[in-house]
Amino acid sequence: MIGILLISHGKMAEGIKDSVEMIVGQAEQFETLALIPGQDIEELKTNIRKKTEQLNSGNGVIILVDLYGASPHNASMACIPEWEKQGMNIRVISGMNLPMTITAVCNRDFSTISDLTLAIIEAGQQDIRDVIAELQASKKVISNDDY
Repeated sequence: MIGILLISHGKMAEGIKDSVEMIVGQAEQFETLALIPGQDIEELKTNIRKKTEQLNSGNGVIILVDLYGASPHNASMACIPEWEKQGMNIRVISGMNLPMTITAVCNRDFSTISDLTLAIIEAGQQDIRDVIAELQASKKVISNDDY
């Protein structure tokens, strides 16, 4: 099973994990880390390395971070040399949201880490929509067909 680690500023990761488990039930090898105000980045990197070692059962770990280029992302990326030295297969995906996390948790038993990474990114992008504009556009299509 591919491990899943959510990392965010504050409690966002915990909230997403709570929502995922409300929807799909309790999940194994699924953890969170939070960057708290005043926390040293070296401490965060140490925590990331520990969590990835715990979550890795040989199939790799996918890390979802909240923001590209921010501290959780940068701390994760700084761990790459250690992961390579240990032969760990890790992916870091930014822009964490609920649809991508659900996809990660629900599809990790039967996917490769590469295929799952692509599915996670696609799921995250597909649910970003302007639903009011879509509704308005569908009404125009319906009303135009009536004439």
